[in-house]
Amino acid sequence: MALRMTETALLGLILATLAGLTAGRLWAAARLRAGRGEHVGERASRHLFRGLQLLTTGHSDLAVGAFLKVRRNHPDSVGVALALGNLLRESGQVERAIQVHQAVLDRADLTRREHVDALECLGMDSLKAGFIDRATQAFREVIETDARNLSAWTGLAKIQEDERRWLDAYHSRARLARLRKTDASTVLAHLQAEIGYEAWRAGDQEAAERALRHALRLSRRVVPAYLGLADLRAPGDPRAAIAVLEELIATLPERAYHAFERLARLYTTVAETHRFTTLCERLIQQDPNDWRARLALARALRSEGRAREAIGLLTRALEVHPHALAVHLEMLRALHDLGLGGPPLTQYLALAESTLIYADPHVCSVCHYRAGEILWRCPHCHEWGTMVEERVAPTDARR
Repeated sequence: MALRMTETALLGLILATLAGLTAGRLWAAARLRAGRGEHVGERASRHLFRGLQLLTTGHSDLAVGAFLKVRRNHPDSVGVALALGNLLRESGQVERAIQVHQAVLDRADLTRREHVDALECLGMDSLKAGFIDRATQAFREVIETDARNLSAWTGLAKIQEDERRWLDAYHSRARLARLRKTDASTVLAHLQAEIGYEAWRAGDQEAAERALRHALRLSRRVVPAYLGLADLRAPGDPRAAIAVLEELIATLPERAYHAFERLARLYTTVAETHRFTTLCERLIQQDPNDWRARLALARALRSEGRAREAIGLLTRALEVHPHALAVHLEMLRALHDLGLGGPPLTQYLALAESTLIYADPHVCSVCHYRAGEILWRCPHCHEWGTMVEERVAPTDARR
């Protein structure tokens, strides 16, 4: 309950901040049109103030009506029109936003800055409406005039990522990082990993390895780069693949579970299956709450006919994470191996295996999108590396 209240308070703070930023931009846009002395009159100012009040209290639909009145009283203001269009877009009225911003662009008296601002707004409208070609064209025209425009570069990078044009997206993201003077190494590393996977699918293993190694030089925390490099090396040099996966575990022990299945196969290939047991035991010793290491070790033991030992590990894993459905399924398999439960257990196990959607759920730490597997880029908010294991506390802990 306390956690839920904290999340609600944080969400409220974020919404208030966003509303404040939007309100500030609207107020600044409505005050003066640079160099032309266009001042918002008293009547328009009254509607503007009312609109800002509605916007900051979360009533965006009502705020649109107030800003429409501002525009009627001040029809020549480019700033008011652009702000109104942006508000229409954010409230879901994308077609009207496009009409407003296109009308601004059709004017013959725009300054260079106003033309760029209108193009940028129209690009964002088109992107939200799904008109990808129009959005791309608008963003490119903005960049041709204003090469430092962050919104245009951001929109262009998003389109390139959605279209899986990884190399173009890499260059756009790199340019954004230089403009913002921020560290984007993790995102760039994810993009290099995607470039590597694409080269591998095209049959160019040399280019694939080069890109994956570049990804790891950019960031040692990008899991798909390790996995891809290991998969690339496994057929010809399984020991080299093992070394890559063991490096992943040493660097990111909390992500070790991504390597478990691969390592189990590779240790078998080199006839050193005991190393997997040793690895899992070491991880459990380092972190007694590592339920995934217990699950992996239990699976290995059950495959060797040691179901009773597996049940002990699974019981401890369920104490740590009682909502982990993957552990429950493995427990059912172990009980089945021991001949406990009979036909009802067999029937339930088959039903559970065929119907469970989120046996191992992950959630985006930014937008809370849920998925039944780890995704390196959230398909909802499009952020990189934000999917984490979803954990639900036991009932007693929540109370």
